[in-house]
Order: sequence, then structure tokens, then C-alpha cells
Amino acid sequence: MIYISLESFRCHTETDEAGSDEPYMIVAAVDLKNTINIGGFSAPIPASRAFVYGAFGGVDEQETHQVPFQSFWGLYGEERAMPNPDDVIFLVGLMEWDDGNAQALRNMVAGSIQGALFSSLGERNRNRRVESLLRAFNGALHTPTGGPSTDEWVGEGQELRFTTDDIALAETGNPARRALRFQGDGGDYTLTFVARNRGQAAWRFCAKCHTMFFDGFESKGRCPAGGGHAAAGWMFYLPHDHAGPLGGQEQWRFCDKCFSMFWNGDPNNLGRCPAGGSHNAAGYNFFLPHDHNEPGQDQWRFCDKCRVMFWNGEANKGTCTAGGGHNAQGFNFKLDYTP
Repeated sequence: MIYISLESFRCHTETDEAGSDEPYMIVAAVDLKNTINIGGFSAPIPASRAFVYGAFGGVDEQETHQVPFQSFWGLYGEERAMPNPDDVIFLVGLMEWDDGNAQALRNMVAGSIQGALFSSLGERNRNRRVESLLRAFNGALHTPTGGPSTDEWVGEGQELRFTTDDIALAETGNPARRALRFQGDGGDYTLTFVARNRGQAAWRFCAKCHTMFFDGFESKGRCPAGGGHAAAGWMFYLPHDHAGPLGGQEQWRFCDKCFSMFWNGDPNNLGRCPAGGSHNAAGYNFFLPHDHNEPGQDQWRFCDKCRVMFWNGEANKGTCTAGGGHNAQGFNFKLDYTP
């Protein structure tokens, strides 16, 4: 289960525009194996979405810029498996912003791709389908979205393609990278994309009880400080079902009663749940990395009273279901996050 995103771009040469460049990138992602339910039957209907990165201001030649994380696979930002890279199509365009509207252009690209998909439903040859989608993609990129100066495209749109070996590497938690070179309007850019299994998203810090809880549902579980949990701070990505490249302790589980992350490794003590009784394990078996020197937020600790994961990085130790504040024991967990 992986994410794929634009990781960085390098400006080798600026475009012919006056002053620094202000590039933005549009990515169209297509799932050829998507299905929908029609009258109780599963029908193969491809799905697609378009994404925009930027515009990025003040870009000069010989600069490399990192890009804030935004996954275009899965189609809705979720982690998602990719059994066969031939079943997906990714198209990438690079634009120089002048007086146009990047979001409006993204919408035009999305509509053009969806139309091309439906008009090619009977096409079984992948290469011909990519060609059809690229024509629609490039046609949309040439559409003016503002004035008096219109946005310029830096070269034609291109297909981004990962191999089976790339995806296998990404599933281990290691990054698999692919780069595309764009040249046009006097500019020269390299865009670098990365595929990686980061783990399940939507894990958050609760500002009331200081535990790690899952914020991916409308319900916010049960907080020992009262009511539901209150998300604050960063979004955490937690590896599951196998250890990532940093290793980790397994048997960390989601409690489907209070929504907290708790340790399920001792069947004789499953902790104290604020929803009553002991915690109840559901979903993935998480492998949480600890005591390493790679990026992440540390001071996430095991509470030996209620058995949850809580943040121990300040004097306030939150609210423990077993009474008082949480009590830190064991490893110092350092967890991957996106601001």
C-alpha cells in the first residue's frame, strides 16, 4: 500500500519570462481497473483525478525546491496498493504562471481526461489509450485561463511510469524515484516523483488527553478528558503489517471503542479504555519505529497504566483513563509526519 507524490523539482534554466519563474505542475492520475457497483454487479469504469502543485514563487535557475507532500496515488490521498503498474496512467504537465488560474486549469484537465477515458472504454491497447489521454491532457493545458498574459506550458505533457520493481521497493518503505525532464518556453526543469509505503495516515495528537488517535472517521472516539478526541498538530503516517526500513515494535493496534493507539502485546493486560473495560484491537498490526536518527517526531511513549501511545514532550502528561496523567515507559518512538 503506497503513496506517490511529486517530491521536488530542479530549475536548470529559467523560462523566457521576466524575473524569477513561478512554475506549477498538474498531474492527472487514472485507475484503469476501478469498478463501480451497478444494480449489485461490479462494473469496470476507470476513475481519474487531477492535482495541482504550486505555483511556486521566486524560482531561479540552478535551484532545487522540495514540494509539500500531496499524494496523487491513491486518487484521494489514501494509501493504496498497485498490483500492476500497467493498470494506472499518470500524466504530468509543467506550466509557468503569469495571469492564469492553476485551479481552473486543473479542473479543465480533469474534465478532459474523464471525457477521453469514456470515449476510449472499448480500447484494450494501453499505448493507444495513453496517446489518446495525452492528446486530451495537452489540449487542456493549452487553454487560456486568464489574461492579459496567459500561462505558458514548459514542453508537452508526459507520462510518468513506475515499474514493477519500483513498486516492490516502495512497498518495503524505501523510496522509489522517477524523474521527468521538461524543456520549453526557454526553460529547463527536472521533476522528481517518489513512491513509498509510509503507512496509514490520519493519526493525530489529541490536544485534550495527549494520546495518538485515529482521526479518519466522522466520530472522534472517546477521550478520557471527556467527549471525543480533539485533533491538533501534524498528520502522522504509521507503518503496518510489516516493519519499514527503520524497524519497529509490532502489536500496536487501533482500539475500535476509544480510537486510540494501544499496545496489544500482553493478552493479560489490554489496558483501560475510556469507553469502558479494556481496549479492543481492530484493523492493522502497526510496527512503530523507535530510537532512530531519521526524521520524525520523537517523545511518543507507552503509558504503562492505560497502555496507549501518548506524547511525552512537555510537562503536561495529558489525561489517563487509569487516573492522573500518563506514565512513560519503554521505547522512545519517533514517528513519520507531514505538517
